[in-house]
Amino acid sequence: MTNEAKHLVLGSDEAETAIESYINMGCPFCSTYIEVIDEIFAPYIESGKVKHIIKHVDRTHGSLLKGTVAGTNLNVDEPEQAYKDMKHLLETRPEWIGSFEETLMKLEALGLHEQEGHGARSKEILDEAAERNVRVVPTVFIDGDKFDFPVKGENAEIAEAFNKKLESL
Repeated sequence: MTNEAKHLVLGSDEAETAIESYINMGCPFCSTYIEVIDEIFAPYIESGKVKHIIKHVDRTHGSLLKGTVAGTNLNVDEPEQAYKDMKHLLETRPEWIGSFEETLMKLEALGLHEQEGHGARSKEILDEAAERNVRVVPTVFIDGDKFDFPVKGENAEIAEAFNKKLESL
């Protein structure tokens, strides 16, 4: 592995806009966020206008710790599959968040296992999150600027905020 840790990246490196999403799969608000932005970002990613960089922030309290365990199993070298696995885990979050045994059973059922290089990636993300004052997940940056949106809002509110922002770019 190089000195720069790999992240889950969707879209072209040549995209004019970079969106960075700090998430944790144990977080219910991240589940809603990914559900909402999935359809909104897709045409921008497919057309080469947006690169979406998803950074899983490891946390050690409550359900976020189970999300951290799940995050160690995403294979960022296969971004499309990793994104599919992440979406599935977020959609089925209530099924596996109850205990570590449930978490591990879910990961095993999906054929996921801990990925090499996760430690370096986790440290880099935690250091970067601290430097950027990322206190909650999800937190989003668009072209390096923090984007405020109703994190705890309804799906329609979140969608409206992102649609307006992307249309203005």
